[in-house]
Amino acid sequence: MSLTKDYERKIVHDPVDHKLGTMPIFELLLKMSIPMMISMFMLALYNVVDSIFVARVSEAALSALSLAYPIQFMMVALNIGTNVGVTALISRSLGEKKFEDANDFARHGLFLAIIYSIIFSILGFLFSETFFNVITTDEAIRKEGITYLSIVTVFSFGFFIETSFEKMMQATGKSVGSMITQLSGAIFNIIFDPILIFGLFGFPAMGTKGAAIATVSGQILGTFVGYFLNKYTNSDLELRFFTLKLKLEKIKNIFKIGLPSIVMQAIGSFTIMGLNTILVKYHSAVAVLGSYYKVQSFILMPLIGLNNGMVPIVSYNFGSHNKKRITKVIKVALIFGFIMMLVGAALVFTYAELILKLFNASDTMLRIGNFAFKAIAIHYPLVSFNIILSSVMQATKKELYSLIASIIRQIVFLLPSAYVLSSLYGVNGTWFCFLISEFMAFVVILILFKKAYDQQIKTL
Repeated sequence: MSLTKDYERKIVHDPVDHKLGTMPIFELLLKMSIPMMISMFMLALYNVVDSIFVARVSEAALSALSLAYPIQFMMVALNIGTNVGVTALISRSLGEKKFEDANDFARHGLFLAIIYSIIFSILGFLFSETFFNVITTDEAIRKEGITYLSIVTVFSFGFFIETSFEKMMQATGKSVGSMITQLSGAIFNIIFDPILIFGLFGFPAMGTKGAAIATVSGQILGTFVGYFLNKYTNSDLELRFFTLKLKLEKIKNIFKIGLPSIVMQAIGSFTIMGLNTILVKYHSAVAVLGSYYKVQSFILMPLIGLNNGMVPIVSYNFGSHNKKRITKVIKVALIFGFIMMLVGAALVFTYAELILKLFNASDTMLRIGNFAFKAIAIHYPLVSFNIILSSVMQATKKELYSLIASIIRQIVFLLPSAYVLSSLYGVNGTWFCFLISEFMAFVVILILFKKAYDQQIKTL
């Protein structure tokens, strides 16, 4: 695949002083991260608002969405994990001045997004009814769930392709474009959710079906926005998908980097189910855990945004062999991340009871949850180190180390310690499994990161 003359002329004069390689680290990290934080805030807000609206339809409708969540979680795991690999490889290729490789990885990422959407469309069309027939006998929940799951899977192309375009912007340092792509769909969802669910402004009231239509419509809108932003504002990539020559080596490289994130996302679902099984014997404890995970999405949002802004910088400078900038961005990210999570822990400690009341908590749930939220919040500062260092290993070709770190954080220590603590100290003791798991993972990740740094960064 050869580049057009216009594009060759553009990249020949592409300045070696790309902002990912020269802009002051502090300024660059803020510029890359803040739009990501804003985007994630809107997405987290949408998830909460969506649940509130659907809950007003009926309890069956809310239950249906909850039961459909594992399938959606699987879509998210594949999509986000794959695009972690695509983003890192595009940035690394640009850092190495391998512009054609950068375009190849972008096109292969888009190809995988299309394949994913086809697979889930077929599965959703054929098996949504079977899925709900197996997991529930409640006719109201079954009916609502089949309708919702069918729509969000059959029309999943918007979700997969929008994310692909959004990550292309992120990989090339166009974080504002990435933010606009995400926000366009999220804002559409927030506006049209109540309109389509309750039948406002002349629209028919569609209930759960309306929620699903608002969701996929927002994703499709984001797809168009992402395409136009990449085509007309992203000079680092050339969108010529139909000239793609499929290369299995490219796909292998994408999965080599993205697999830890895919596994981590999938393991997260398994972890929640395991903790629910341990906590189910304690009245209201499962409800507390569910509330905590909703709150956690807001607490971790700044850290994840910071992390997403850091990865392209590390990948680019790893490709251009700039050890000094890699080391500096890691240090700055660790300091920022630690401060963010200290603030997050302080907020949870101060407002735990108020937060629980937002979820209409009973007296029992308040009593259990007030202690639980504070016990869990202790581990937040360690989370900042573990997430950032794991991502650095992914971005510097130590994907296996990152995968090991993910498994250790989510399974090896968390569930066993939760089971032991529950048996010895009851429900209050169980919550300290997060601290134990994160501390043990921190020790292992430090060892792995030291090896990765000596092998991949120190020798640059």
